[in-house]
Amino acid sequence: MDVRYEAGDYTPVVAIIGGGASGMAAAIAAAGQCRSPVRIVCFEKNDEPGRKILATGNGRCNLSNRECAEADAVIEFFRRIGIMVREEDGGRLYPFSGQATAVRDALKEAALRAGVQFRFNTQVTAVTLDAASLIGRELPSSGALSEGGVSYGDDASSRGFKVITGDGGALIADAVILAPGGKAGIQYGSSGDGYKIARGLGHSIVSPLPSLVQMVCAHEEEARLALIKGVRAKGKAVLLIDGRFAAEVEGEIQFTGYGLSGICIFDLSRHMREAAMGAQCGLKLDLAPEFSMEELVSFIEKGTPAGLAGLLPSKLADLIMKEGAGNSRVCADLVKGLEFSVSGTKGWKEAQTTSGGVPLGEVRPDSMESIIIPGLFFAGEILDYDGRCGGFNLNWAWSTGIKAGIAAVAAVAVE
Repeated sequence: MDVRYEAGDYTPVVAIIGGGASGMAAAIAAAGQCRSPVRIVCFEKNDEPGRKILATGNGRCNLSNRECAEADAVIEFFRRIGIMVREEDGGRLYPFSGQATAVRDALKEAALRAGVQFRFNTQVTAVTLDAASLIGRELPSSGALSEGGVSYGDDASSRGFKVITGDGGALIADAVILAPGGKAGIQYGSSGDGYKIARGLGHSIVSPLPSLVQMVCAHEEEARLALIKGVRAKGKAVLLIDGRFAAEVEGEIQFTGYGLSGICIFDLSRHMREAAMGAQCGLKLDLAPEFSMEELVSFIEKGTPAGLAGLLPSKLADLIMKEGAGNSRVCADLVKGLEFSVSGTKGWKEAQTTSGGVPLGEVRPDSMESIIIPGLFFAGEILDYDGRCGGFNLNWAWSTGIKAGIAAVAAVAVE
């Protein structure tokens, strides 16, 4: 049972729901901001914090990107907790050690050193405003929030939250930071339970969908895909929704037995919300964006019998030569616009992040505080933000966590 403090010894409490990237950043920032005693409690349903961090960047943790507006602040945040950063291609920022474990461990140790109290293996099931009517009053000895009728005293905050856990426990908090993540990566404990909590506090939710994820092609594409399964090629991919241009990204494209993958496909998956509502989607691939149509026609005509083998991976070249019946112009058209019908995306287990969540219009961008309920803050993937590949989503987690942690302490600190 978690009892706060007896009358005459009141200390404000900040409760953080979620011990992932944004939750730990919030905890560290909050602890570092304290100018007077503030108790910081972080609830995490796993037996350790930051499990999803360990899988990011193929185990290397692409923690930010130089193009992010808050990149310098994030670099400084990690420098202070002992993580040096190295920049790689595309502005991607990684820990100098190249190990995601170093990032997770540094965050955990920094939080513990700062006095953050972790509650592992503890699922938060609800956050209510019931506590506002209890602060400053004596609770009955049988109440879930007290032992022996403890009084919170008249000097307590005028606002309060009741954080309820699945084991029947509860905590009175002066401020709450919701940082439970989204639904992506269910194998790491992400289940979207934070959306229910946010709704219960009056916030709306943009329907969550998998993002930065592989695309699944329609059933009729299976025979074609079987011929090029495992092939990787560089090119430009265009997403078409109901035949109209939706987005394009250039990069590596991977062909699989079920559809397409690769970084540019992941980035295009962010624009698939309309597909979930019944729109017809397709991918149009330019496999030689550096060449014009006429250059390709001339190349194919002069390149026989090699055909396209000198330009594309052999299996892909064979497919195009087969579908173009050896006609140089038809084959060139296919190189510049090979199309696939898309039925959807892979699911939550494969997704790197979540599209949807609490609308950004319902939080204050400078503090991440709810515009509906003072003292309620949001951080990370629970918010309706999904950036492209390359460190943008982790940067969002750190930066929103830092803002929320600083603002939450400022809101409850006793002068």
